[in-house]
Amino acid sequence: MPELIGHRDILRELRALAMSEDVPHALLFAGAEGTGRTALAIEYARLLNCEVLHPPVTAGASLFREEFHSQLATRNSDSLPCGVCRQCRLIDEGVHPDIIVMGPGDTLCRPRDGESHAKHPDSRDIRICQVRGVIDLASRYPFEAQYRMIIIDPADRLYRNGQAVHTLLKTLEEPPGHTVFCLITAAPEELLETIVSRCRRIDVRHVPRLEIEAGLVSRGIEPALALRAAEASKGRPGLALQYANQPDLMGDRARLLERCARIAAESTAERFKYAGELAERFRRDRVAVGAELDVWEAFWEERLREGAGASAGNEALTAALEALRAIKQAREDLQTNVIPRTAFELMLLTFPRVTLSISREEEPAAYA
Repeated sequence: MPELIGHRDILRELRALAMSEDVPHALLFAGAEGTGRTALAIEYARLLNCEVLHPPVTAGASLFREEFHSQLATRNSDSLPCGVCRQCRLIDEGVHPDIIVMGPGDTLCRPRDGESHAKHPDSRDIRICQVRGVIDLASRYPFEAQYRMIIIDPADRLYRNGQAVHTLLKTLEEPPGHTVFCLITAAPEELLETIVSRCRRIDVRHVPRLEIEAGLVSRGIEPALALRAAEASKGRPGLALQYANQPDLMGDRARLLERCARIAAESTAERFKYAGELAERFRRDRVAVGAELDVWEAFWEERLREGAGASAGNEALTAALEALRAIKQAREDLQTNVIPRTAFELMLLTFPRVTLSISREEEPAAYA
């Protein structure tokens, strides 16, 4: 498995946790989509279960404890998973029976005894029946790993179902020794404080562009494409990998930039119409709308660079900065109880009106 891009401090922390006598059994990875949250959780699973770092013990419990503490004395926080043992290979291939990823849908669905209900693959929430499945699974010993890992992504979807989150809370309060929970979220403020307080929180931040570019090149990506993907990802290695593997996605981004230019030149009525479209799409797919806000940021950052020119003057700089602040405020509003359409309308009303002439011929041919 290729080395993760960026997050050296977090990796060092995870290695230390995996080698400690008191392994945390609930971690909360908080950060934006595409920053590497799930990849870090999977790395933690490898660190906990690698057979080189944790040789299997077949003797009795007392011998296990003696050998375990003996191993601890010879290991350090720089230890790496071997990548070739059975545990590492199964995790890398995504087929390990003890590494479970649960999100909205049917995964681990378990109706109450004596009842049944229809499947719900398109559910937007993590339901109580799924949490019952989690609790049942956590009560059983792993099939072959030393630590079973249950990844809940996105964990903030539990918030919409009070019964589900309170049921999970009981398991987090008294976790079984052989199960580790990793909660993934871009909105930790939407989780109950009682849930957050029982997890070791790890904030996953954006990665510098040069680190992402170097990481892509080390994976065999052509340098020019690596540069474009790193720039377009805005600090998110996961998104950069998507762009590098599917360059057409950057063509979509270029078309979104063109649309941003048109909207920025439109009347207030047209902006309100666009705000309504954004709000409707936000209800169905928050991730896609978040990516569109990223494009708006790129659009105004370009205006900011243009405004820094000697001939542009301070007015253009101020307008671009106000627009970027409006996007930041909209993101914050969308994570609270502000009505999405209102948040988008306020953002768009703050945007200055621009006059641009962009043609299809200006779209980069490499992205077409």
